[in-house]
Amino acid sequence: MNKCLLVSITGYLNKFLETFGELEQLCKTLNFFVVDKIYQKRTKPDSAYYIGKGKLKKIKDFCDRNKINFIVINDNVTATQRKNIEKFLNIKLFDRTEIILEIFSRHAKTQEGKLQVEIAKLQYLLPYLVGIGKDLSRLGGGIGTRGPGEKELEYSKRYINNRIKSLKNQLAVIKKERTLRRKKRLESKLTKISIVGYTNAGKSSLLSKLSGERFLSKNEMFTTLTTYTRRVKLPSNRIAIFSDTVGFIKDLHPKIIEAFHSTLEEINYSDIVLILIDISDLDYEKKLNTVFETLENIGVYNKPYLLVFNKIDLVSNEYLKTVHSKFPNASYISVTKDLNIKELLLKIDKLIDKISKKKVLYLKPEKLNILFKYKRLIRFSMKETVNNDFKVEIFGPEEIISKILKEANK
Repeated sequence: MNKCLLVSITGYLNKFLETFGELEQLCKTLNFFVVDKIYQKRTKPDSAYYIGKGKLKKIKDFCDRNKINFIVINDNVTATQRKNIEKFLNIKLFDRTEIILEIFSRHAKTQEGKLQVEIAKLQYLLPYLVGIGKDLSRLGGGIGTRGPGEKELEYSKRYINNRIKSLKNQLAVIKKERTLRRKKRLESKLTKISIVGYTNAGKSSLLSKLSGERFLSKNEMFTTLTTYTRRVKLPSNRIAIFSDTVGFIKDLHPKIIEAFHSTLEEINYSDIVLILIDISDLDYEKKLNTVFETLENIGVYNKPYLLVFNKIDLVSNEYLKTVHSKFPNASYISVTKDLNIKELLLKIDKLIDKISKKKVLYLKPEKLNILFKYKRLIRFSMKETVNNDFKVEIFGPEEIISKILKEANK
């Protein structure tokens, strides 16, 4: 059993409370047994030991008595802090970002995901690895296992940088293939919709429900590291392309965002963003802010979006009414209970209408087949006029409407 102790400082305004419980969830995702959580009241870390020496002595006594395997810091630590703490406690230390990287490593199933995780690990751990001998084992089999570092202490900064370069070259090949697939999707003129949200909000489950396909989804953090893309038929009979993404989390390290940029950049090419929120999470507003901040960090600005509150089956009607009063234009669903999914799709249809070009035209009965030719790309309504023509109102991409007009006038 991997027994661990969580350690944090309070920081300003006790903001650590927002992430301390989350860190425990992250550890449980790795099947770690969290024995206890300890924090110290201080606004900033000690430069040498992260926490005060007196508190560190108490932590050592606690670890010795309870046979703790390692401690987990609710923060990112410096190379000096890591070296000093591990020497003082005589056990391993892992920080918040390392825990997230380990989850990524275990959940990476595709070649692209594995490359992205290794790049992120190397880039993040490089300052600690260079010239630290035994810590090179962090490159290996992950937490709780013995990596290759202890056998290969001759690793150098140049070797690690060359490895990163090699991995990025491999990733570039995959990115090129992704770009070609994206080009085909863009050329299809189908509406592209990205499902984003905090980790464990239910993004993969929603895509599974909408597409009728089954994807891996667990009640764990960062289950999905690979972008899945599926076509979904909307109530208007239009077809839209839905994609889910890797989950967001507060204070996600820039090196992780950088490594997963090729995956996250898919959001930039979407027409609409669905922001999925776990309504049963009492901190949902803070996590919603994190989602908006992350979108901004990856360059997603001014995209039409729809807030979607999931897991309404887990909250009371009173609580639901309170949230609804704050976000009256959002959708409220339960993927697991299949609640309000059709209503969500209708809202998506209306949102597509808003961002589409609208055109009213009159067609002869013999020209109506043109509309059905493009039915996957447009929504239309029509009524017969007094002279037997049909008045048609069309919503769709400007290029498609231009094609319809051209064919109608032949």
